[in-house]
Amino acid sequence: MRAIQVQPDLTVHGSDVDTPRPGRQEVLVRVQAAGVCGTDLHIVDGMIKPDAYPMTLGHEMAGVVAEAGPGVALAPGTRVAVFNKLFCGACEQCLLGRVNLCTVEPGQLGFNRDGGDAEYVLAPERNLAVLPDVVDFATAAVLSCAGMTAVHATRMSGLESGQTAVVNGIGGVGILVVQVAERAGASVVAVADSADKADLATKHGAADVIVLGPGDDYATLPGTVRSRTGGRGAHVFFDLVGTTGTMTAGIRSLGPRGRFVSTGYTGQSLSIHPIEFILSEASLVSTVAAARTDLNDAIAMAAKGDLVVPLAGSYPLDAIADALSALRSRSVLGRQVLIPG
Repeated sequence: MRAIQVQPDLTVHGSDVDTPRPGRQEVLVRVQAAGVCGTDLHIVDGMIKPDAYPMTLGHEMAGVVAEAGPGVALAPGTRVAVFNKLFCGACEQCLLGRVNLCTVEPGQLGFNRDGGDAEYVLAPERNLAVLPDVVDFATAAVLSCAGMTAVHATRMSGLESGQTAVVNGIGGVGILVVQVAERAGASVVAVADSADKADLATKHGAADVIVLGPGDDYATLPGTVRSRTGGRGAHVFFDLVGTTGTMTAGIRSLGPRGRFVSTGYTGQSLSIHPIEFILSEASLVSTVAAARTDLNDAIAMAAKGDLVVPLAGSYPLDAIADALSALRSRSVLGRQVLIPG
């Protein structure tokens, strides 16, 4: 089969590899769409390292059951999205439903194990979510990372109806956070780095937008947020950018008992005096990926039309370099997908 692999020298290209065969309670999925995520850049840049090179990229994927191993109930032909975090199902965190925090199984498809930027991907049956016919494969692929992450981050934030949520970073995840927060009853203020992204946020539920271009100073953002919220500040600030400047500005944009939500991976540090949390009883909430139930909820929202994935473009597998280049330039309005075959 054809697969897009990152090599030991961090180059990325298509390779012909053996098609895996499913073992007990495993399923071979013929991939119909695979999302291209900012985390892929972290892997290509060497910030996140696989267990071994070469490794097939891709942690957002959806397709059709091609072959079922022994003990599998799903029939060939079943439409599925793939939950990328492998989990044991028996540790304390798994039994509490926090499978993203599994303390036994460190594997994650497309992070340190072969993922879905390929014609086929191998996954445990319990990692598969059955798709309703109304959810297309490209949408489902993106939901299997960005969508479930947006649901999980909003749930972890404790956001309530009538509150103000600031969403900083209108990329593939941020535009979905805008929608989930708006559906939760919040008034959403989107912070975008271009007029096009601000317009995208408005079209998907943002009540207000703030444009801060690449040369603008994020130190001005707390004042702007307060001016847009009657002096109060944000109840919740979702940061999808992850620079020292954006994280610091986000914390300083909070109102009393506000929650700063750090979502995604960053190579930058945060240094701030605890008094900035203490005096307002603010909180820092960290999130990593999502629970298995968050993927089910994201799919259910999409099936009802409450969560829409803006698709910015689709590429054949071997055009991965073009997709990554567009992502690195921060010019993508929504999410890109690869279409095997």
